[in-house]
Amino acid sequence: MNIIIPSYKRSHDLKGADYFYMAKYCVPESQKKEYIDVLGKERVIAIPNDCDGDIVKKRNWILKNIAMPLIMIDDDVESIGYYENRKGENDGEHKKKTLPKDYLMEFFVHSFDMCSQFGAKMWGVSQNEDNRIYKEFLPFSLSQMCLGPLQGHLNHDLIFDEKVGTKDDYDMALQQLKAYSKILRWNKFHYICEHGDNKGGIVAYRTKDKEIQYCKNIMLKWGKKIIQY
Repeated sequence: MNIIIPSYKRSHDLKGADYFYMAKYCVPESQKKEYIDVLGKERVIAIPNDCDGDIVKKRNWILKNIAMPLIMIDDDVESIGYYENRKGENDGEHKKKTLPKDYLMEFFVHSFDMCSQFGAKMWGVSQNEDNRIYKEFLPFSLSQMCLGPLQGHLNHDLIFDEKVGTKDDYDMALQQLKAYSKILRWNKFHYICEHGDNKGGIVAYRTKDKEIQYCKNIMLKWGKKIIQY
């Protein structure tokens, strides 16, 4: 099993470096030294600069060059959280827990095993940590989105679509559902991360005009019955 964190211009602020202690960081060759200075040589995978430049190209390089089973985790994900033993609607916050990092490998192995048994090729966790919509009675689902901050891939030949840009993770989930009819998503677990304000990553090149175009592109690809704004 390979656990890879794609990263770009964030050697100064690697949120999950200690928590995802077994993960290796995939960075452009031009940034290799600054990441090695922080993480050590054994945790850095450098790729050609022309295979980097945006997250879609990098994710596709990883899919094509890193053996599966493969987990990709965004570099602004700090940890994996969950709720437990809630007794009422308003007591969620003090019941919030973090999956201990000593259990991560067991969790990952179990997730790939479940994924395989269901006949799915990808698994992930919930993208929403809001305890008000948390569903204790629905620990997993097989038809929901699993987005880019944490995706586990079994062997498949699908690739991320560069035409949809930063909507590539939505597109990959739709590709998986179309090809294999299911995705394993753990509703109990969610990733904890910060998006939008972090320097580096896709924030370094994201613009309003590009986002609008990517939204149009993915809607044109899948149709308004699948994606609406």
